[in-house]
Amino acid sequence: MTSGYLITLDCIIFGLQRFGGISNYWAKLVEHVSVDPALAGSLVLPKHLTYRDFDTAWLQRMPVLGEKLDARIGRYLPARTAGDGGVLHTSYYRLPRHRVGKYVVSVYDFTYERYRTGLARFVHTKQKLASIRRADAVLCISESTRQDVIEFCPGVDTSKLHVIHLGVDVETFYQESTSSPNTNEQTVLFVGQRGGYKRFDLAVEAVRQSPRLSLGIVGPTLTDDERTLLVMRLGNRWQEFGPVSTTDLRRLYSSAFAFIFPSDYEGFGLPILEAMACGCPVVSAALSSLPEVGGTAALYADSQTGESYATALSTFISGAVREDAVRRGIERVAQFDWFQTVQKTKAVYLDR
Repeated sequence: MTSGYLITLDCIIFGLQRFGGISNYWAKLVEHVSVDPALAGSLVLPKHLTYRDFDTAWLQRMPVLGEKLDARIGRYLPARTAGDGGVLHTSYYRLPRHRVGKYVVSVYDFTYERYRTGLARFVHTKQKLASIRRADAVLCISESTRQDVIEFCPGVDTSKLHVIHLGVDVETFYQESTSSPNTNEQTVLFVGQRGGYKRFDLAVEAVRQSPRLSLGIVGPTLTDDERTLLVMRLGNRWQEFGPVSTTDLRRLYSSAFAFIFPSDYEGFGLPILEAMACGCPVVSAALSSLPEVGGTAALYADSQTGESYATALSTFISGAVREDAVRRGIERVAQFDWFQTVQKTKAVYLDR
């Protein structure tokens, strides 16, 4: 690309995540910038790419600035830029190495600040806050995250904080007419990481109190302790799927009874929209960004207890209630479009 407004996308996240919400968001941004004639995009790529869905077609459409250090080290160092005067947008809190016309940072959540301790928290927070303070524009993926920025970065100029919601890829996540052979109408899906604030324990307890239901688990391989817990609490009413492809995840969502998302804290909560897009009703925590994402389409637990989640799940036993939740979910998804996400981001780039 030889014309257009100069944009350097610092893609350090592609060396830090194999999969996940941040890298998926960044992939959508790169994809759109790479084909936008108004933007002369360049990529800063880590030495080793770990992101599983990296599209090599991007390399044909944009110049690449390669890095010599592994991302685990490079993540703490300033990012290269394609030239002076343009925009540097960093995926993970790296300062610019050279002068730029505008420095943009995306902020996702404050899990380190809320749940981590010791050196890991100190280093991460110091880098994050330095990036936020230095930035000309801060893109927050939810209003909840914007409020976190104000809380954890006292004195920040709020005029530079922009709330730009994530989107859902409806070409990947949609309701399939055929059911997955691995789930049935009694399966409640839990998707993602399970530690700490993700509150996997609440999902287990909710299903324990719902004798007609079983728990389907998508994500990292279960530990021996987790398997022991599941046998003790659920007997044989659970199934492990492990990490799955997006195609298989779509099929699991499409055929499940419900999706449960009992997390204490999320910067956005994209799985809520992915489940809804597949026609899977959602029971969620009513905390942080989750009501902002689910709106009136999700059903929220009254409290962070297994009993509350079991009560919420039981309402879907009524076919009419479940069908209404599916309809409202699909309507809700239409409000979160990746094209709009990118267009709003582009407006920040070009706002001089």
